[in-house]
Amino acid sequence: MSLRHAVLGLLAGRPASGYELAKHFQRTLPHIWYARNHQLYPELSRLTADGHVEMGEEGPRGRRTYEINDSGREELRRWLVDVPSDRTARSETYLRAFLLSAALSRDDALLALDREVGHWRADRDEMLALTKHMADDPEADEAHQLAVSMTLRLSEAMLGWADEAREAIEARD
Repeated sequence: MSLRHAVLGLLAGRPASGYELAKHFQRTLPHIWYARNHQLYPELSRLTADGHVEMGEEGPRGRRTYEINDSGREELRRWLVDVPSDRTARSETYLRAFLLSAALSRDDALLALDREVGHWRADRDEMLALTKHMADDPEADEAHQLAVSMTLRLSEAMLGWADEAREAIEARD
């Protein structure tokens, strides 16, 4: 996934400043895509130079608002509809799952698994709280609801996997 398309997608919802985009990434997309400010501002400059976004007038303290244009919408549509997802991305979580029983003693594998379970429980609980909050919030947007729903399901699936992994590891001699 590219930061370029994540930014275009957020701007498709509404114009925003770089600061607002950074906050949006932190608040609504941390489980999907993590973007740091030092990555975000150069990408906004590239999108502007490539003709995909337009910069509004400069406001107080140099605040600039960016807005997607027709070229940016076409690029976002092309990427979403025509470009297959890159499923070759690295995943430290999956690598750790693979190595859990191959590289660790039974006791160490269970310790590592317990740490993962703690993470996935906290993640699930956070998504459950967000789901409840969004149900009570008439301004909650559909995209955020879908992302939270997917993250909740992934967390629950990982907890199910952890139960199976624990059984397999505990069954070792």
